[in-house]
Order: sequence, then C-alpha cells, then structure tokens
Amino acid sequence: MLRQNLNLDNLLEKRVRAKKTLVGTIEAKSDSFILVTSPSGVKYSIPRYHIDRRIGNELMLDISVKELLRYRI
Repeated sequence: MLRQNLNLDNLLEKRVRAKKTLVGTIEAKSDSFILVTSPSGVKYSIPRYHIDRRIGNELMLDISVKELLRYRI
C-alpha cells in the first residue's frame, strides 16, 4: 500500500523494483498508474497502489516480478 506521506511529485525517470528485482524506469504517470519501461523495452502500466516505498532514486513495489506480468502492455 502506498504510504500517505510518500512524495510522488517527481517520479519520471526513477527506477522501479519489484521485490528487489529491477523492473525499469518510469516513463509517464497519472493519478492512478505509472508507466514503467524495462531495459529491454517491455512496458508495464502499474497501479500506484502497488508502490510500497521510495528509497533514494528508486521506488519499491509490493509485488513480485511474476505478479508484475499481469500489468504488461
């Protein structure tokens, strides 16, 4: 669950990890989703409620890489 005090204003080009595995970088955002592109060009539209926390320049998701596949576009 996204923490209430997490500042997500400056998200573009931040790295995203799913359970410690690098997923890619944020290319776009909306009020409900972030668009993440992997180094190989695979894109994911991930609901913001899966953002667990921010550590430095990275966002950590509360899902595994396997679960992430359902958000592939």
